[in-house]
Amino acid sequence: MNELQDRYIKNQMLTMPMKLNRELSSNGMTFNKRDDFEDIIKYINNFLEGNTINRFLVLPGLRDVGKTTLLFQIYEYLLKEKGISSQNILYFSCDQIKKMGKVDIFNVINHYIETYHNSIIDTLPYPIFLLIDEAQYDKEWALNGKLIYDSSKNIFMIFSGSSALKLSQNPDAAIRLLNIPIHPLTYSQHLKLKYQNFNNDMSNMITHLIFDGNIENISELNRKIIDIYSNFKNFDVTEWDNFLQYGGFPSSFYQNKNDITKKIVSMVDKVVRTDMHTIEGINGDTPYLAFQVLNYFAFQNPGQVSKGSLSNLFDAKIPLVSKVLDILEKSQLIFHIEAFTSTVKRTTKPHKYFFATSSLKHNLALDVGSAILEEKTTYMGKLFETYVASSFLNLDNRSVNSYKIYYDDSNKDNEKNVDFIVQRGLEKPIPIEVSCGEKEDSQIKRAISKYHSPHGVIISKTTSNIVKKNNIIYLPGELFGFM
Repeated sequence: MNELQDRYIKNQMLTMPMKLNRELSSNGMTFNKRDDFEDIIKYINNFLEGNTINRFLVLPGLRDVGKTTLLFQIYEYLLKEKGISSQNILYFSCDQIKKMGKVDIFNVINHYIETYHNSIIDTLPYPIFLLIDEAQYDKEWALNGKLIYDSSKNIFMIFSGSSALKLSQNPDAAIRLLNIPIHPLTYSQHLKLKYQNFNNDMSNMITHLIFDGNIENISELNRKIIDIYSNFKNFDVTEWDNFLQYGGFPSSFYQNKNDITKKIVSMVDKVVRTDMHTIEGINGDTPYLAFQVLNYFAFQNPGQVSKGSLSNLFDAKIPLVSKVLDILEKSQLIFHIEAFTSTVKRTTKPHKYFFATSSLKHNLALDVGSAILEEKTTYMGKLFETYVASSFLNLDNRSVNSYKIYYDDSNKDNEKNVDFIVQRGLEKPIPIEVSCGEKEDSQIKRAISKYHSPHGVIISKTTSNIVKKNNIIYLPGELFGFM
């Protein structure tokens, strides 16, 4: 570690406690905490109580999704609520270290422990906490984390960074680290951070409503959303539409729409031009093809896309198209869902691709000039379809139970398919229709009959409250946002 890097670490040790108020508030308002904060401090508290298994957390996520703020909030929690000395907490960012020389996390930590704790990693006698941001700038971050983990049970580490962390994980480190992906904000998280913290106890109720057809709590759900909104000060009645177009990233709270578009487009540019280069085997054509694919998805309706069709469209070989799609998924910009059919047939069917958040689709579409060419309800419906798909994916990721989402591939005699089929475990599938306007029930009735489903769900503006008519549940889109 060189002199400039040493000076940077000394400065971090001295100034971090004083930076907290500046970094964790704006215009006199303290930032609320996202749900991931509570999950992380459980591991911290377990560590302080003597449980030393989960002490290497990795937080991969898209740029600008709020990971740095999360690390500052964890620092504040350790300092102010757990009474940990600032000397026993080190926060640093590897992109700053890189500006001053080679990035070597192990070397930095070893120097910190020698300088401030008069010890070496192996003999450290008491707990310390390492909060390391932008860890992907150390190409050996996973190996260095493994070495630190194996050398001392008194070190609790959180490595945060872009989705490149997930792309470059060392297989040897995988059994030590615990991945906690930081996803774009859901609508309820968006409201919590922007307006006021509240207990979203509706999530499980909405999940049970969709999968069990449980109507016992309908009146309570309808009341709860009114109670939540009535407690917000200066609530914007267009918040739901604004969220679909510009939400998902905390920075959207403090910027105008033009700046949000520029920031999101710039973020995608950095993921493609910078993060993708952590992968071996990519060449100069790979980022160019990635931009083509992303702009194509931004412009198109969500729909089935084969690798062969993309290969023909962009005059690229299928293996390169496959590699680009795989990297874009691992980078968390996009994800895919498969056809609802037998496992064997599913492997032969094209995928449907969606952006991780509807605002990615919207702002990339704005950037290429295609977002203003459609009637608003139709266009907003595409954004909402993206949000619904990502919501069910996130439900599966955060749940013990399996919640899978598929697209309906049963089209016969030119009949339109429903938008999605969702399934919990091996239970009967539930067809889902999505719209930002009103929606007829003919498609959902056909799907209920075809799949022998107990009920179906229409998520739309057909009704202003949750209603169940026969075996169809009508769920307003804005209320679905609380799942």
